[in-house]
Order: sequence, then C-alpha cells, then structure tokens
Amino acid sequence: MANARNLIVTYVLHFMGVGVTLPFLPVYYDWLHIPPEQIGVLLSVGPFCALLAPPLWGQLADRTGRPGLILLVISMGSLAGFGLLLGAARFETVLACLLLFSFFNAATTTLIDSLALGHVERHGGSFASIRTFGSLGFVVSTLVFGFVVDRADQRVVIAALGLSLVNAAFIGTTLARAPAHRRPGPSPDLRSVRAVLANPQVRWLLLASCTHWIASAPYHGSLGLYFGALHFEPKILSLSSSVAVTSEVIVLATWPRWSHRIAPRTLLVAAYVVSGVRWFAMGSTASPVLLVALASLHGLSFGAFYVASITWIAERAPSSLRASGQALFVAATFGIGGLIGFMGSGRLYAEVGGATLFRWAGLAELVPLAVAILFLVNQATQPKGAAEYQ
Repeated sequence: MANARNLIVTYVLHFMGVGVTLPFLPVYYDWLHIPPEQIGVLLSVGPFCALLAPPLWGQLADRTGRPGLILLVISMGSLAGFGLLLGAARFETVLACLLLFSFFNAATTTLIDSLALGHVERHGGSFASIRTFGSLGFVVSTLVFGFVVDRADQRVVIAALGLSLVNAAFIGTTLARAPAHRRPGPSPDLRSVRAVLANPQVRWLLLASCTHWIASAPYHGSLGLYFGALHFEPKILSLSSSVAVTSEVIVLATWPRWSHRIAPRTLLVAAYVVSGVRWFAMGSTASPVLLVALASLHGLSFGAFYVASITWIAERAPSSLRASGQALFVAATFGIGGLIGFMGSGRLYAEVGGATLFRWAGLAELVPLAVAILFLVNQATQPKGAAEYQ
C-alpha cells in the first residue's frame, strides 16, 4: 500500500542508488577511457529519454489509477538496462545500455512524487517531509561509497544495481499492490494535458526551470571530472556531494515550518541568484575546502527550487492529472534542460576546461532569474488543498 512508511523506504532506496550513480558514473566512464565529449553524450541520454518517457508513463499511471504498479514495471525495466552495463566497455555499447535503462528510469521520480502527493492529499502531512528521506538516502550512499572505494570502477555499477534490485522487490510487495484509485477531474488524456500547458504561468515556470537546469549541467555532469582534473581524491567528491544533499535535507525537512511565509516566486528567484553565485565561485577557486563549503548552497539551488516548482505545477493542475503535470515538469526541466545542458557542457568542458565552464554556468543563471522576475506571478489566493504540497 502507498502509506508514508512504504513511500519513505522507496525514496531512500531509490536515492541511495542515485547517490552512487550521479557523482560517480561520469568518473566511471572516464575509467573506461571514454573521452569527455562522449561522456557528455552519455549523460544526455537520461534527459533525452525524460522528454518522452515521463509523459508516457505518467499518462499510463493516471489512466490506470495504479501508479504503484507502473512504478514496478519501470523499475524492472531499469534493472534490465542497468544490469547490461556490467558487460559494456565501449562507448557504443554503454550508450545502448543507457538508452534502455533511461527509457524506464526517467519516470521513476515522477511516479514516486505522484504517489507521495496523493498520499498527502488523502491523509495529510507534508510532501517535503516525505521527500526528505530520499535526500538522506543519497547522503548516506554517496558518503559511504566515496570513502569505501579508492577509485570509481565497476563497483559503481554493482552497488547501484544491488540497491535497485532491493528497491524493485520492495515496490513489488508494497506500492504495486495498491488498488486502483481514480481522482475526480478531467480525464487524463492528451487534450487535458495540453490544457494544463495552456496556462501561461505553467509555461513560464517550465522555461525558467529548463534554463536553470541547463546552467546546472556542469555541476551534475562534470563535477567528478573537474575534481579529478584538480587531483582531488574520491572522498572530496563524496564529501562535496554529501554536504550538498545534507543542505537539501535541511531545506526539505524544515519546509513546512517556513515555506508558507515566502511566496514560491520569491523562493525561485532566491534559488536562481544563489545558483549563479555558486557556479561562478566554483569556477574561481581550486581550494577543496572552499569547493566543499560551496556545496552547502545546494539546499537553495536544488532543494528550494525543486519543491517550489513542484508546488507551482501542483497548484495549477487538476488532481486527476497529477502524474501528467509532474511529467511536464520533468520533461521540460530534466529532459530538454538536461539534454541541452549535458551535451553542451560535455563539449565545452573538453574545449575550455572546468573552471571556465563553471563561470559561464554562473552567468547563464541570469536567464531563469529574468524569467522569474519578469513573468512569474504568484496565485492571488491559494486554492483549496494547496497547502498539502508544503
């Protein structure tokens, strides 16, 4: 059943896997002697699939009323694709494995978030508080893995695969068994989804989040390479990632206490300003102490950005289109934004180096900042039930 405990365990296990793959997969590709520009292509596979997969799986979840069962299906598909990576050593074979993996995996967070939002709607509580446990799982896994291994080799794939297997088994015995639950509101078809997208405030939010993620791509895709070029040990990357997500945990855990006092638009503006300062500063220092310290800004540049954006979409989409609405956010942000960002940053990293790339990323945050200041408008009155997402 989709109760809070089962959702928390699912978040923890899923993001423990992310805690291993997000920081260390690019370094693993480097261990395979794949050049930076091709690593950029590999990192763009997930965003490319996020353009197509989340809307597809989100629509299926809304139509069937069983997001837990669909989550099990994509978990099994993700396992199959990721497992094949163990036998892949060349760029072409790694690319094929990632395409299969990402077609399923790209919608995982969308469906877990949809289940969590539905649980909060029916039983009360806080979405941010439940989502916090995912970030805690990330911190634990990336910290432990970074200190246990001396290099990012096939153990990256093995560790993430083991965590994914446990999570799929847990989903199969819990969330996937939840009965169908259909929400009132428009039928979850393409016409209704287009109606959500017709809201100009949704479109401006998607543009801002997309361009923010483009600017964030050097951090999410090239941080390991940048730290390697600075001759840092793996534990520095682990510490940086752990500090980053710990700050995210603090923001999410305390979100219900203070978020209602600050308008979502103000939070988004703050997230873009802080991100710009963070990226530019990262490209202006080679000190491991300062770089780890800058990771503490992640709570705003991702945590506040993510929950404020989820809230923005949820307030403007009917509950019957919840998974589809979140899929639009994922497709625009992690799909279009990630595809452009990872492809561009991979090529630019090879041409100009990490320091210059991060400084350019800081300047790129001026784009979402301008969109938020000029075009985003908070709702005059909060609709009934909107507080449930806080």
